[in-house]
Amino acid sequence: MAPAKPAPEPTALSAPYWAAAARGELSAPWCEPCADWVFPPRPRCPRCGGSEMGWRPPATTGEVVTFSVVHQAAYEAYRDDQPYVVAIVALDGGPQLMTNVVDLPDPGAVTVGQRVELTFEARCEGVQVPQFRPVG
Repeated sequence: MAPAKPAPEPTALSAPYWAAAARGELSAPWCEPCADWVFPPRPRCPRCGGSEMGWRPPATTGEVVTFSVVHQAAYEAYRDDQPYVVAIVALDGGPQLMTNVVDLPDPGAVTVGQRVELTFEARCEGVQVPQFRPVG
């Protein structure tokens, strides 16, 4: 059996993201002046340079933009998951996230443009990691 997967270590900037994930929700920073997402979290908006950002829930569905099927885990904790999919998912009307696509009968069947929906993987007490699974 592989060792436990690591839990995220929230920073001051990412703490709201991980707190929402622990509740089974997705939350991302939103620049009020630009009316656009700022993800990953940053102290200032890369477009306007402002710091007037709040957190709000983006869509929980989206599509695979690009992906890689990992056949040899770089860390022992992921050995039992091989092969697994690492992907960039563009949320509907929202930001893009680097994530895993899970619950696949065949990881080689993932496609660019594939529709996915939010799910969570529990890592340890009170910690959940957002991931995505095929819609339907």
